[in-house]
Formats: sequence, C-alpha cells, structure tokens
Amino acid sequence: MSQLNGLISFLRHYGPIPAGDNMYDELIQTEIERHDIDPVIHITPARLEEVQKNFGAAEPRNIILTGTAGDGKTFHCRQIWTTFGGDLEHWNAGEKIVSLKLPASGKTLSIVKDLSELTQDEKNKILANLAASVVGKVSDKVYLVAANDGQLLASWRDWSENHGEEEHKIFKIVEDMLVEERVSDDTLNLNLYNLSRLDASKHFQELIEQVVEHPQWSQCDGCDMLQSDGSTTCPIRINRERLRSGSNGSVFRMRLGELMKLARANRMHIPIRDLLLLSVNILLGDQRTGRVLLTCRTAKNRAEKENYRFTNPYANVFGTNLSDRQRQQYQVFNILEAFGIGRETDNKFDNLLIYGSYSDSTLYTDLISKDAFYGSAAYEPYLRDYLEGARENIEAFMQALSRQRQRLFFSLPNDSSLDPWHLTVYQASGQFLEFVSRLKNGGDTSRTKELLVRGLNRTFCGMMIDDGTELYLASSGGDGRGRIASILNYDLPTTRHRRAPYLNFALGADDATPCMQIVDPAAVGDGIVDSLTLQLTHFEYLVRVAKGSLPASFSRQCNEDFLDFKLRLIKRLDYLIGGEPCDDEINYQALTVDERGRAHPENVRIRVGL
Repeated sequence: MSQLNGLISFLRHYGPIPAGDNMYDELIQTEIERHDIDPVIHITPARLEEVQKNFGAAEPRNIILTGTAGDGKTFHCRQIWTTFGGDLEHWNAGEKIVSLKLPASGKTLSIVKDLSELTQDEKNKILANLAASVVGKVSDKVYLVAANDGQLLASWRDWSENHGEEEHKIFKIVEDMLVEERVSDDTLNLNLYNLSRLDASKHFQELIEQVVEHPQWSQCDGCDMLQSDGSTTCPIRINRERLRSGSNGSVFRMRLGELMKLARANRMHIPIRDLLLLSVNILLGDQRTGRVLLTCRTAKNRAEKENYRFTNPYANVFGTNLSDRQRQQYQVFNILEAFGIGRETDNKFDNLLIYGSYSDSTLYTDLISKDAFYGSAAYEPYLRDYLEGARENIEAFMQALSRQRQRLFFSLPNDSSLDPWHLTVYQASGQFLEFVSRLKNGGDTSRTKELLVRGLNRTFCGMMIDDGTELYLASSGGDGRGRIASILNYDLPTTRHRRAPYLNFALGADDATPCMQIVDPAAVGDGIVDSLTLQLTHFEYLVRVAKGSLPASFSRQCNEDFLDFKLRLIKRLDYLIGGEPCDDEINYQALTVDERGRAHPENVRIRVGL
C-alpha cells in the first residue's frame, strides 16, 4: 500500500511548477491550512527584529527595504502590519498602501507593499511624503517602503530631478547609502536595509533542515516502499536521506553551502524564495518528459520500474528536470550552472569513470559501484555501450558521464585524494574558502598569500617572476599598460612594516570576500592607501597566473582590473612617498628576471643637459 503524504503535496507549491508561480506569502497561507502543516517552514528574517524594535520606539525612523524578488520584503511588511495591530483580512484586501497608528509614538505608519506596483502619480506622491519625513519636515508620519533596488533609485531620481536641488540632494544621499551598503546617514531620519546582502548559505542550511526533518515525514509510515529497518526504494526519501545531516554530516549539503558562499563572493545573490525552491527541487525533481516534480504516486512508479535516473538529486540541483526556458526563469539555477559542474572535464576523474570498472579500481567501487541508485546502475549501461557496443548513442553516454561528475562533486568525502573543485570552472575554490576561513579565524595564510603575490607580480610586470614575498609595481612608460613593464616604481613588503607601505590581506566588509590592501603605517586612521576586493574570479585568475597561465588567458577583464589597480596605486604612492625630481639627472630602476624567476632591480642614471 502506498501512502499519500500531505507534506509532499504542500512542498510542491514551493517548487518550479506553473501552479506555484504566485504561491508565496499571502496565498501560501491557504495551503498551510489545507495540508495542516505544523510547524510552518520558514526562516526568521534577519532584519525583522530591528524593524519591529524601530517602529515600537517612541521616535521611530523611516525604513526602506530593498532587494530582489523573493528576498522577503513583503513578508517583513506583513509582519510589521500584524505586530502593531493591523488586520490580516485588511492586508489581504489588495490595497497597495496601508496605514495604522503606532501605539508607542502615536505616529501614523504607512506601509508601501511594493513601490513598483504604484502608478507614476502614486509614486510621486509617496516619494514626496517620504522625502519630507526623512528630513524632518513632517513629524506625525513615518514610512515603511519595500522596493527593488533599481526601481527605487530610478523612481526617486526621476522625481527629484523635477523638484529642485534640495530634493535631488536627498536622492543622492539615499543612492550613496545603497551603493556603499550603509544602513543610515547622519543627515536623514532613515534606515535602509538591503536584504540582498544576507548570507544565502546560512539561510539554506536552516531551510533544508526544516524541510528534511519536518515531523510530517512520519506520514510515510506504513508505505510499502518503506521497510521496517528504515531502508526504502522511494526516490523522494532516498533524496531526503542524502540531505540529512546524520552523525557525520551531509557532504551533499555542505558542498551546496560552499557553492552559495562562493556565489556570494562573486557578487551573485540567491533570494530566499529560490533557496526554498532549490530544496524542494532536489527532493522532488523528476526529469521524465512532461513531469517537473514527483508526487507520492509518481515516486512509486519510478521505484517499481527502477527509473532512478529521472530522480537524480545531483542533477536536480541544476534544474535539469526543467526545460531551458523554464530553468532560465530561476536565478538559483543560473547561478549554480555558472560553476560548470558536469561540463568541466578533468583527466583523473574521467579516467576513473571510464576505465575504473575495467581495472578493478577500489576507488571506482567505493565512489561509483556502491551507489545502487545513482551510481553504477544509472551509468554503466551507457558506459558499456560506449566502450564495447556500437556507440549508437554517444549523446546519452556524455549526459550520463556528466551526471556522474555532478554526483562525485557532491559526494566526494573531504579526505579524498581527488579534489572536487577540479570539476568546476573555479578550480581554486577550495583554496579560496580555506583562505577566507583562515582570515576570519586568524589562521596561517602565508602559503596562499605568497601564491597570490606571485600572480600579482606576473600580472603587474608581464614577466615570469617567482617571488611571492615582495610586491613589484612596475610600468612600461606611456599609459603603463604595456605587455612588459620593466621600469620599477615601487617594491612593497608583504608583511607588516613600521614605516614603509606594505601589502596586507584582510576580510572584506561583507565577511565573505578577501580584500587586498596597501597600508601606510605612518598615516592617520586605518592608513589604507588603496584596496581591491578579490572576488572569486579575481582569486582564480591570480592562482592560475601564479601556476603558469598567461595573464589574459583566463579573464581579460580581471587583467584590466589589476592593471587599473596598479596604475592607481603608483599614482597614490607617488603623491605619498615619491622623491623630488632632479634637474640634471633621471634615476629609475630597470627590472629583470633571471632563469630562476628571481627579480633583480638595477639602478639606471641618465644625465640630462650640460
């Protein structure tokens, strides 16, 4: 006897199915009641407590919530409405702007549910009132506005340009707050929270825990696919087990979290709504043509026919159960697909996957054969046809090979001799995560620093310099962008120095990305002369150059970013510590590199005049 679990039916509404496109916030409450979901799956919004405390104060400030669709802006607004006595039926009536009186301050709070839904006249009116409130011209009203970043700036800019210099000045301050990621400004009675700056990896772990450990999985008890010893042939529960922490934790779940950390470090944001969608798609994704998500009935059908290749959770991560057009609608799939997992080749992995079963490899047995559902059974029929058969369907074999690469990426243990990050576009991702962790915890980063400095030196000078203990800032005359830069302007130490400027690596303001800083210890304040955030792409670029790649071979844009930083830095150091020019003589240092990759500065003096 097969069971019908109401939790599965409910979760489908969060997945990538047409019927679920608008099943968020207000409408999802109906499904919660219908399926009697208790406890409700949710995460506590990171800013909700601050916003509630603000509007509960005697002197509340105006608040703007920005972020992309699915970040929880509407949820915040609805919670504030109900917290301070607003009627839920009134909220659901469809009004774009609702108002209530705050008990502590006596002020009227107006909540704009979504600025983009207002007409142009409505936007102009609300922006005029908001501007008056943030500069203190109005004292009896306060505002909570939810708005997409771009929509907020575009609407406020257009309005301010038609209303004088003072109004445009207010807009510029708000724009600077958003760009500089500042919550407040001394000149305005306003807090601005960008919900897109939150850490998706933490939210994902919280959401997935609630999904896979929900009490209503007990409704599966009595299903004929669930054995008394806990084993199962149900693809939904098989996928669930791969996401559960267990005693040793889930490698699958850990690596998903790491991908989200890397995405954040590369300025790619995953909304909360997409995190829940991803969790559901991993569990329920069904790649059978015409299907998107499993139900209890279709799960039984896949189990009876052993069609587990259609329910592969490692492929569901990338939305392969969707058409190309459907997949492109969801940000999370586009972001994860950008890592190239499954498409990227690696000789060690491919040799193992193609020839391992024929060489009695214990590694093949452990990593492929032992996975009865998504390993050898789903892969070896295509492998045998490729190696021994007529090779009638090469495309099917390549797809099966790609799925195994994906599975290995998400299942390889941390102590494996194979590096899972070699299956991605960003092969230095493991080093990046370790570098960030050690910067955060005060660990030893000397080895990675030396590697990064070597990459910088090769980029700055265009020569195969092996030194990673000194940073060489060299130019080539003209605009300084020549392929070979052999005129040494400055060489900087890479350890803290008492007097001279030095190179330092620190954790960026987002607590997720390393930052490269040139520090002047003699300056007032933090002494930072200039800095550059090392996004994941920048880090990968430097590591590849340090290991022998040509500076422009991985990313021309990264090469340009570093050259811009070098030239800007030379100019600033010239201003800080540059010597006075001599009338009768030109002095400079020519930089050469010997056969061992060591840099040698040589003084050159040129006399001018008589």
